Amino acid sequence: MAESNGGAGRGTPRRLGILRLLFAVMCLVVCANTAVVGIDFGTEWFTIALAKPGRALDLVLNRDANRQTAAVVTVDGLERTFGANAVALAARHPEQTFAGVRNLLGAAYDSEEAAAYREQFPNRMVREAETGAVAFASGEEDGAVLTVPEIVAMQLRYAQQLVVESEGVEVRDVVLTVPPFFGRQQRQAMLDAAALAGLRTVALVNDGSAVALSYAMSRTFERAERHVIYDMGAGKTAVTVVGMYERKAGAKSKRAPVVSVQAYAADRMLGGQTLDFLVRDLLVARFAGDSAETESAVRGSARAMTRLLREAKRVKTILSANTEATAAVEGLHGGADLRTRVTRAELESAAAHLVPRIGAPVERALAAANVTLDDVATIVLVGGGTRVPLVQQTLAREFGSERLSRAVNAEEACVLGAAFRGAALSSHFRVRDVRLRDAAPYAVRAAYSSDATPGAAPAEETLVLLPAFGAVGARRTIRSARTSDMTIEFEAQASDRAGAWEPLASARVGGVSTAASKLKSRDVLSETPEVRVVVHITELGAFEVVKAEALFNVTNPAYTAYVADLAAWDAEAAAASADDASLRARPTPPPEATTEAVLLDVDIDYAHIARLSDEALRRSRKLLQRMDDDDAARVARHAAINQLESLIYHLRDAAEEDDVIQVTTAAQRAALDAALAAAAQWLDDHGESASVDAAEAQIATLKELEAPIVYRKSQLAERPSRVAALQAAITQAENFTALIRSEHTSPPADDAVVRALEALEDIIDSTVSWLDSLVAQQDALAPSDDPVLTLADVDAKALAITQKLARLIAANAQKAASAETSEADADSSAAEEDVPEQEDAPEREYGEPVAEDHSGTLSANEHETSAQPADHVEL
Repeated sequence: MAESNGGAGRGTPRRLGILRLLFAVMCLVVCANTAVVGIDFGTEWFTIALAKPGRALDLVLNRDANRQTAAVVTVDGLERTFGANAVALAARHPEQTFAGVRNLLGAAYDSEEAAAYREQFPNRMVREAETGAVAFASGEEDGAVLTVPEIVAMQLRYAQQLVVESEGVEVRDVVLTVPPFFGRQQRQAMLDAAALAGLRTVALVNDGSAVALSYAMSRTFERAERHVIYDMGAGKTAVTVVGMYERKAGAKSKRAPVVSVQAYAADRMLGGQTLDFLVRDLLVARFAGDSAETESAVRGSARAMTRLLREAKRVKTILSANTEATAAVEGLHGGADLRTRVTRAELESAAAHLVPRIGAPVERALAAANVTLDDVATIVLVGGGTRVPLVQQTLAREFGSERLSRAVNAEEACVLGAAFRGAALSSHFRVRDVRLRDAAPYAVRAAYSSDATPGAAPAEETLVLLPAFGAVGARRTIRSARTSDMTIEFEAQASDRAGAWEPLASARVGGVSTAASKLKSRDVLSETPEVRVVVHITELGAFEVVKAEALFNVTNPAYTAYVADLAAWDAEAAAASADDASLRARPTPPPEATTEAVLLDVDIDYAHIARLSDEALRRSRKLLQRMDDDDAARVARHAAINQLESLIYHLRDAAEEDDVIQVTTAAQRAALDAALAAAAQWLDDHGESASVDAAEAQIATLKELEAPIVYRKSQLAERPSRVAALQAAITQAENFTALIRSEHTSPPADDAVVRALEALEDIIDSTVSWLDSLVAQQDALAPSDDPVLTLADVDAKALAITQKLARLIAANAQKAASAETSEADADSSAAEEDVPEQEDAPEREYGEPVAEDHSGTLSANEHETSAQPADHVEL
């Protein structure tokens, strides 16, 4: 029984330790799985922000420690290069480098966006066969194409890798920002890109809405305010009118800020890149001079135009802070260099025709929101284009400089707002309660035929379900009293473009005629139900039919019971006297009828570009997986080659060091030099094309020569201190054995202390003899010989002595504690003479532990067990 109790005593902490360890692991897994990233994927740059439980929102740095990453990818066969490295490769591979493709998401080949892209970029754009959307010819094989969602997915996957590298977190949940004017095709294309990248899109947030959230996160609004978010990015200019106020949140008196998007307007073709192209045109004109032939040749050269665009971006950036800049491109065309000076005045003159377009979106947005400029507190400037002096001057002149505000970081506000939105939508975060009423990107109306009546043709019904800039997530209901099935034609109109309504979806609602039969136990008061169809626009911008149902008026069973109860009450009232206080109150009548809903069947077909089919998703994922595998293999090969090269340089330097020369012979160093020369030659001959296995074989050959040198070097350097430590352990053990001998002059032969003492003395004697012999042998060897007195053997001998010493200490302590216990028992017996005698305790030999008492000393084995580290993890 005593052993059982002891085992349980040690097992319970162990079980608790395992549970704590499992809990800690689960916490790590949950924290990793609950992280959310916001990605502001723009035309020229993308930015990443991470929301992780227990830490503040923060931006994720890329491999160059920058917060912004160029939204550029170079695809050469299966090899991909991202960000700044892709920008550097653009001049060498202009047709394989894809930049600014965000605005092509969901765009048809014949669209305005596609035409503008073909005019400014050298990529070989083609029409995607299945959908007519934009695609690009791939150089991997004839007829192969890359779709825009695939190109964006590559960069989103790269962004996911940057989060892992920078923060050590594998994330799947993402909130993506999109321009407010993105319609259902564009938003679905962005969702397809995220799905291809292995991400789960929590929400799509309009750029202006994300900035407004970032603005409201740390502010309170004692009274309602209205602001305009002016966002000029690289590829577009979008203006969002937002109202900000506070309202009561929940049952308590706590109030929460509300961000309400009232309207927006945009110029889809005006952005920072527009000015880049103007500067490039200036540079082309300067280089060509009066030669139309030279100008035509330069514009026809993809390499020259790509280099000029890169220089134009640099010049525009300089002119934002200076009045002039020098442009220089060596060997631009025909061996001639470009070197010229561009002034800010020249740029502004070239952009004079753009000035009316700069402030126009603000005016349209205010008109759409039905407000005036006097109703606006500030115009918040975001986006890199707002740093251009011409833009700032135009806005200040038209709307007043006092209204212009840079209350938020122009590059970071959007992505921080997106990450905040993701945290707010997750149940794993506790963030400040900031409500968002985002505006839908399109209005929706429905057209259907009313139910036919005898002698009359069905009437055509048309109603606007969701008006322009309606609230995302708000549900609207179509109501129609009918007994027949119905077909509803839904149409959409872009919120910021008053134009023709376009087909959105067609929904067929069935099962109306048979719905009444499903109400088996109820009396239907009317055979004509009211059919209700509920629709809404989701956080992802998708139009959905939530449900369709038929509502019937049926008898209320409670009313039948009420009629009977009322008759009983009437009888009771008639029999009772006027002053009878025991008469109960008159029964309260319930409704005579109630409604009951029957779900109907809904079959919906979406018009235009729908989500990628399962087959298209599989095909794209297979292609991206091949590219991922190729990237991984290339990274592994480069790592192996770099490791080999580093090892060669390291061993060459080490071979000349004194401590290496000391432990090697001339022949050994010659063999190492020959191996290094052979490895260096192999690297020159095969380094560019070698496989990982071949490189690792070269590394293994050099490691095989290096290992014995490193071994002898470490043995020689550390042997004196290790031997000294062993000798100190021997001295300590000898001193303690002498002390024990002096205290135990004539103990019984089977005393546990004596047994431990003799074992320690034996190992001391054998270790001393062993050490003397091995030291003499080692001293006779040269440093370049393999040692006979190894560090591992010395450490093992020291550990053995330490363990024997610990057992002796434990046995001696146990004996002392047992003696004290016996003296205490004797004193207690003498003091309790009046107490009846009890059965004697079992006899034990000298030094044997008492089995019944587990509250005192530990045996030697128990002492060793308790000395082990606790098997638990503190959280």
